[in-house]
Amino acid sequence: MKNFTSGLKIISVLILSLALFSCNPVEKGTNSGSFLIIENIIGKDNQGNDSSVVFSDVITNDVVYSDFVTLSVRAATLDPSPVMGVSQYSDVMITNYIVTYIRSDGATGEGTDVPYHFQGTLSTLVPVGSTVSIPLLIVRDVAKTQPPLSALVGNPTGMLECTARIELIGHDLRNRSVTQTGQISVRFADYIDQQ
Repeated sequence: MKNFTSGLKIISVLILSLALFSCNPVEKGTNSGSFLIIENIIGKDNQGNDSSVVFSDVITNDVVYSDFVTLSVRAATLDPSPVMGVSQYSDVMITNYIVTYIRSDGATGEGTDVPYHFQGTLSTLVPVGSTVSIPLLIVRDVAKTQPPLSALVGNPTGMLECTARIELIGHDLRNRSVTQTGQISVRFADYIDQQ
């Protein structure tokens, strides 16, 4: 009976160990040994300078422009020092991104409260240990011709502040999925045009 009890204890310890070591919140449901870190998202202010907030002019000298940001993205491995070293198969290929807008007051109606979400494609390789800068479309020009942004045209006191949520979608070179999400504030307005 003692041997049976000892055996059960050993099995219990093994199962508990496996459960503890297999639950890594960084993995987010993927079995990849790699993950992405968004180090920075830089937009432009209404003077064209780098900014941590995107100042999106809904119309500039009667022309509608798209807005872009620059993402600094780094790839890393869950195991900081793998026994066999880091393989090229741990590098991450970013293939898609989705931009969704949200408001702090909880209003989420696309086309009424916030602009419509959209998806874009990429083919950006991020080697493990390296940082890559990615220019990314954050506001489409067509969004400025649709509600709610079109209501800001010609309204010098109107402003809409949203958070743009950017979801990066990709995979490591073993084709195991890798995702990461970042966000940046966007201030939509009909800013005074510079002559």
